Parts: sequence; structure tokens; C-alpha cells
Amino acid sequence: MKPEDLAEGVRAILSRSPSFPGRKLVVDIIANPNAGGFKRRRFAGKRKNELSQVVEQAQALPLRAEEVQVHLHHTERCGHAAAIAQRVVERSSANGRDSLHIIMTAGGDGTSLETAERLIRLPEGDKDRFGLLRLPMGTGNDGSEGRDLVTALRRFLGPLALERRSAIQVRSAEDGGKAPLWSFNIASVGLDAYVADRTNKLKAHFPGDSYKFWVNVATLFYDRAYKLVPLGLKAWDGLGRLVHESETLRLLVAFGASGNRQYGSNKRILPDDRSGITVSQMGLLKKLLVKGSIEKGFHENVSEVLHFEAEKIEVQYTERLPLQCDGEVEELARCDFPLVMERLHGLYNSIVPV
Repeated sequence: MKPEDLAEGVRAILSRSPSFPGRKLVVDIIANPNAGGFKRRRFAGKRKNELSQVVEQAQALPLRAEEVQVHLHHTERCGHAAAIAQRVVERSSANGRDSLHIIMTAGGDGTSLETAERLIRLPEGDKDRFGLLRLPMGTGNDGSEGRDLVTALRRFLGPLALERRSAIQVRSAEDGGKAPLWSFNIASVGLDAYVADRTNKLKAHFPGDSYKFWVNVATLFYDRAYKLVPLGLKAWDGLGRLVHESETLRLLVAFGASGNRQYGSNKRILPDDRSGITVSQMGLLKKLLVKGSIEKGFHENVSEVLHFEAEKIEVQYTERLPLQCDGEVEELARCDFPLVMERLHGLYNSIVPV
């Protein structure tokens, strides 16, 4: 399937959509033509069949009274989605104040991350003219609205609403000089960030879903790649009260924009309503034994796993450590600590069924 096929299908669906009655719909699709849903035959075939299903269902509805515009944009490089989103926002006023602007991302986690980062910077008075829908066109799709196009696009066959969503702001120490980063799914440090980094590097040469492969390899070699020293963790609730403080050897700390989230192609790292998890260091044999349970969300019987609920956490470390935000990885140096992750609310709108 090509991005043009997706745009044609979206246009056919929205031309009969009863969603957002009385409003002109302006849709911009930001598509990465190299994403797995376009390039890899197995994924592309599934996505094309799913799109056809929703188009066929839409044909049973009457034509929409209000105008629908669909524009397609191709990304060509890293950072291009952010530039496209910026142009879309700048030109949106020409569509009229009564229009609803829907931005759909059709790529991997990087495309979604870049686009969402631009939308959270909208002035408060403009935010409710925009809604984001992340289509599952990558190989992982952990941050998308549904893991298939039927789930993502069939919502336009019924009533919809805009729902404000949270995101995590990640701030390193001033001495490190890094600008704040954002995560709209899960931000984490440690073993899983190392897995994401190895996966990204392998994808650059061999496109596909190699996360499972690197989970197995990284479990064996993470301790050699990074020096493990005690990691200090503090967590605060929404009232600013300290709810957790500890320091111990840890494999990872993960913090979500909410609970019930996954990454790494549907690995349920946050399997319940709690937004945070930390996994303490353990012997190699136990790592191999419990790895599968943690991937599947069966954490409760693993003594080294601690769940917590918080609005803000602080990580203290005295060695370098990998950080990932929605699959994008940076390496932290000693000067970047303490690292603060804080959940901020009501930053952007997602398109949700009523």
C-alpha cells in the first residue's frame, strides 16, 4: 500500500462520516513512506485490507453535508514530520475558525512524537481546533490509536469528541545543557532504552521488527555495555507529596503518560492503572526466567518489580545511562543527573469515540 492509497481511503471514509456535525473537516496526513505499513509486504497487505473494510462500511452512510479536505504530506528525513506539522499549524487559519483540523500520523513512533511535540505548543485558545490521530503504520505502533486501521478509522463512522491528553516532560540537570524532551507514551532509563537503541540501529540496515531479538540479546549484555551503580529514585504525587524514595541497583525505571501502556510491539510494561515501574538488578539466570513474564505484563510474582503511581519522578545516577522517549534514544552523561520526569495534563487533543 502507498500513502496515496491511504489518503484516498481516508477521503472516502470522511466524506460520509457523521462525526463532528456542522464543522468543516480539514485532514492532514503526515506519512513516512518507508514505514513498515507501507514498505513491508506483510504489514502493508494487512493495512490495505483493513482500510478497504472501513471504506466499504462507510459506503452505507449518506454523504456528509459539510466539506472535507484531505492533504497528504510525505516525510523525507528525521525531523521532517515536525517541520510539516509546523507548516500545517501556520496555514490552518486560512481554513476558517469554525473548521476542525485533524492531523493524522502514518508512520512509526518517531513520526508521531515529532507531530505531537508541535501540537502541545499551540496557544491554549487554538488547541480545540486541532485533534491528533496516530495511525498504526509502523511495525510497533505502541502509541497509536489502535493496532490496526479498522480500530483507528472506524471511529469516524460514529460520533467523536476531542479529549485532552497528558504527556511526560523529561528534564535533565542544567549542567548537562540538554533541552527538555517529551514522551507521549512511555519514557524510561536503563535496559529497555538500551534495547530501543539497538533496535533502532538494526532497523537502519534491516527494516522490520527486531525488538524481540534485542530483548533477548540485551538481557545478556546490558551489564557489560553500561556500568551498574545504585540508582536513586524519588516519586511525588499530584499534591507534591513524596510517595517513594529509594536507592538500589536497578535495571530500568519506566514512567508512562498513564497506566495500561505498552511498548516494543505490545510488550505490557505498564499493565495496570499505575504509571510507573522499576525493576531491580537480578542474576542472569533469573533475568532469563522472568523476562517473558515481564514482557507479557505478568509482573506481580517478580519480587524485583515495583509498581508505583506518581505525577513526577527524579532519577539520580553517577554513570552514563540510556534514556528513551517513545522509542527515540539519547545517552545521558553524569552531568545530566538528576533527571526529572513530570506528567503534564491537558496538553493536546486526541480524537476519541463518544
